[in-house]
Amino acid sequence: GYQIRSASAAQLETAPGHANVPPKQTHTSNTTVRITMSGPQDADEMMDPHAGMPMGGIQFDDEDEIEYPDLGVDEEADVSTAKDGGVTKKVLAKGFGDERPEKGDEVVVHYTGTLLDGTKFDSSVDRGDPFKFRLGLGQVIKGWDQGVASMKKGEKAILTCKPDYAYGARGSPPTIPADSTLKFEVELFSWKGDKDQYGDGGCIRAKTLKKSGAFGFPMDKHEVTVKYAVAAPDEDVAGAGDEIVPATEVVFAIGADAAPFKGLEKAIVKMKEGETCLFKMKNVPGGFQYCEGLPRGVQAADVTVTLEIHQPVDAICGGDGSKKITTDGEGYDHPNDGSKCVVSYVVTPLDGGDAIDTKTKFEFELGNEILSEGLEEVVLKMKKAETSECEIPADWNTYGAKVKAVVTLDDFEKEKESWSMDTAEKIAAAEKVKSVGNDAYKGGRLGLAAKKYLKALQYVEYDQSFADEEKAQTKKIKLSLYLNGAAVAIKQKNWTKAVTDSTKALDSERGNEKALYRRAQASCELEEYEEAERDVKELLDKDDTHKEAKALLQKVKRGIQIQAKKDAKVFGGMFSKLGGLYKDSPKPEVKKDEGGEIKEPIDIGGGFSMEEIKDGAEANAAMDNV
Repeated sequence: GYQIRSASAAQLETAPGHANVPPKQTHTSNTTVRITMSGPQDADEMMDPHAGMPMGGIQFDDEDEIEYPDLGVDEEADVSTAKDGGVTKKVLAKGFGDERPEKGDEVVVHYTGTLLDGTKFDSSVDRGDPFKFRLGLGQVIKGWDQGVASMKKGEKAILTCKPDYAYGARGSPPTIPADSTLKFEVELFSWKGDKDQYGDGGCIRAKTLKKSGAFGFPMDKHEVTVKYAVAAPDEDVAGAGDEIVPATEVVFAIGADAAPFKGLEKAIVKMKEGETCLFKMKNVPGGFQYCEGLPRGVQAADVTVTLEIHQPVDAICGGDGSKKITTDGEGYDHPNDGSKCVVSYVVTPLDGGDAIDTKTKFEFELGNEILSEGLEEVVLKMKKAETSECEIPADWNTYGAKVKAVVTLDDFEKEKESWSMDTAEKIAAAEKVKSVGNDAYKGGRLGLAAKKYLKALQYVEYDQSFADEEKAQTKKIKLSLYLNGAAVAIKQKNWTKAVTDSTKALDSERGNEKALYRRAQASCELEEYEEAERDVKELLDKDDTHKEAKALLQKVKRGIQIQAKKDAKVFGGMFSKLGGLYKDSPKPEVKKDEGGEIKEPIDIGGGFSMEEIKDGAEANAAMDNV
């Protein structure tokens, strides 16, 4: 953005005081660069929206800005940027306003194209369908990109495009011959550009006073440091340029409704760090009130804004927590699950006070839940030597309330990624992680066990490239992981996953008793009784002494009976509405026990029913413990 002028060393020596160096010189092999800075020295003057200068006092030349002649009807001029006569414009009807479309704007036009002899080759007018394209992006011929850029809204003109600005030596057979100069009668209806930030006319980015090479825009929860000044708009003839708010610096978080006025946050989320922009804002009738919060109840204003500091704040813990970097780390790498880490941290109540927990140079392996879930997530997102300030919700820590933590990742050794391992290393890693999962399962840490089984599986699940003897090992490991995963899922009452893992185990080893039993358990809970019964019967065919399977079969049959009664009520009600076409069968006699309680007969199939099962209490107890 600085004014940079280049010249050879000899030219600089002969230039009196180096003041007469031309702005554009042919570069030589030995080049000296002179940088000049100019602008107002007073801070308030730098913030004046109408001073034509950005905050900071550096003048930035807009190389894309081109001055076009204001032509009257039947007047003609060269409107090519190179001024080489490549495209000329003759005005047929003047447009209105002072604005012209800019690069990237989507313009809407009607056109009729002819050869120099008057032969028409194309017309959107004849089709009754206006043409849209993005200006200056090469979506149309060069003559259009440069010619339409010179037009105002409502203007109608003839653009004459030389071959180099049209279809060149190739032409566009069969309608346009090679090396043809073309004439287009163009009417510009409208355009839609990036200047209207929200498409409602309430926040117009009138000019970028200082550009920035930064990446990323402020988002929800991000902290920003902003300098802004507000003046009466140019359209206010009586008070144009009058100061409404002097140059002011503020710090606030996006999304916290903490900006001094509503339009400021709307502008900031469209800017990059280091940018300075002039926005024209106004309250939109029935829409967003951009000027709400400004003094004197102003309805429109010119606002100059600089985004001085953009501090990203990452959402963590399912969006209920936050992480803000206070000291940037080294490089770009982050720890992964299994990394050996060294951290220091201080945990305090959210509203301040004495430390709840403190660790200095604490060594641990990431992913084993040695730290709280929230702290581990923070470390996963850090770089070496980084310090971050975090808010961790109660559900993600072990302190019983939402807390603030200042964490430094002193060092870490990343675990080798699976893609960089050979097959032997993958098998060893799977066994190691499975063992950690087993320990977690025995300790009742089911969530950690499930994570470890899944991670171990990722090392060996796709073993097509393994040697035959290695595949025998991976098959055994995978079977164990599927069975263990199903066992964890049953304890977590995740019945669908239990069915999935059990099925994978059965695919690996047909008829596996544990897999049959666990899939039957889960299917029964899902009320998929036919599937459950099929698995239990297959299991009992293998081992008719399997007590747990017998008890489960009774539970399944009881579920089938209950489901049949539900179905009978549903379908019986449907049949009764058919005018007695179908009659309910006589209900069996209901008997009472010695205590006077009603006992319903139990269907045992084959048309028989009985009122009690021997040792029923023991059977029911066994089923409930499955």
